[in-house]
This record gives sequence, structure tokens and C-alpha cells, in this order.
Amino acid sequence: PQSGDQFSSLDASRAALDPEEFENSEIGVRFQPNDQLLVSATLYRLDRTNTRAAGAVPGTTVLTGSQRSEGFEVSVQGEVRRGWNIIGAAAIQNSEITSTTTSAPAGRDVPLVPDFSASLWNRIAVTERLDVALGVIHQGEQFASISNAVTLPAYTRVDAGIFYAINDRFDVQLNLENLTGEDYWYTAHGDNNIAPGAPLTGRVTLSASF
Repeated sequence: PQSGDQFSSLDASRAALDPEEFENSEIGVRFQPNDQLLVSATLYRLDRTNTRAAGAVPGTTVLTGSQRSEGFEVSVQGEVRRGWNIIGAAAIQNSEITSTTTSAPAGRDVPLVPDFSASLWNRIAVTERLDVALGVIHQGEQFASISNAVTLPAYTRVDAGIFYAINDRFDVQLNLENLTGEDYWYTAHGDNNIAPGAPLTGRVTLSASF
């Protein structure tokens, strides 16, 4: 079952879609230039059957037969230099329907899967108590549904954060998302139910340890 299903209510008599199956193959390498930094790269292929996707009509889910996703991912994590930590990743992938059903012919792209995505988050210790952070997220074009009739444009979002240790017990942080006020479409639930991304948004969090 998909995440969030209420297991107590599951019953074979209520099954609407066959269970999903998958086979994953991957090969990867890891490189550690020093004790503080780790770089990894992975080449993968994921074959899935009895897959499901958002239908063109909002609120509907359709079986897509089988899918194949192939791609390459690279990531980096750790301390570049004293007080400067990064987390970054980039992925190039191709995902398509591999068997024809009444919902979609073979060859269509799997919805909500961009051909390219990348992110980079930098966090720098300014003082013993104060850290600042800056990050960039990029998502390539992706289709809104299995119809491949509506495309969500690519977008790039810039985020930032300020982290301050008040004392040994209390920390406060300010997170700012979409610093540049980018207009973008975040996700979709069919061709006619598309969710816009939030404008510039700020959030303050106070945390305590005991």
C-alpha cells in the first residue's frame, strides 16, 4: 500500500488496483577525498509493474501497466572547509510507460518526474553560536498527468536560513523559502488541478533540549 494508507481498513474485497511490483538494478561508487567529505554516484534502472498515476481528471488514479526509469545520480555531503558544510545532489533520469493500457500507450512519460533535478544547500558557521545558510533547488519540466497534455515548467527556487544558539538549551532559527519570489507550479493532481508554489515565506522555530 501507498504511504498513509490506514492499514486497519484494508480488505481484499475492497481492492481497486492490483499491488505494485518492482525490480531495481543499480551500480554506484563512493569517493571520500578527506575525512569530512563524501561524494557518491549511482547509475540505476527501475522496472515497475501494476503502476499507477494521476489521471487527466482530478481525483482519479489509473493503472499504467509497466514503467521503466533509468538515470544517473550524483551527491556530495560534508564539510568543504572548517565551518562550511554542504549537501548537494543532481539527477538525470528518463521515465516512461513501457506497456500499452487503456489509460496510456507505451512511450508516454511518467508524470511528475523531471528529466533533470538538482539541489545545493550551504551552511556556514559565522560564530560559535550563529550559522547562516543558502540553498538552491531546481526542477526540470514535467508532465502533470499520464495524458502528457499539460507540462509544468522548470523552475529554480532560492532558500535561506539563519540559526542561532541562544544558550546550551535553546536554539532559534529563521527559514526563508523562495527568496526571489519565483512564480512556479509545485505539483499537480491531474491536468486541471495544479498547485502553485508558495511566494516568499518565512518561518521562525524555537527548539529546546532537555
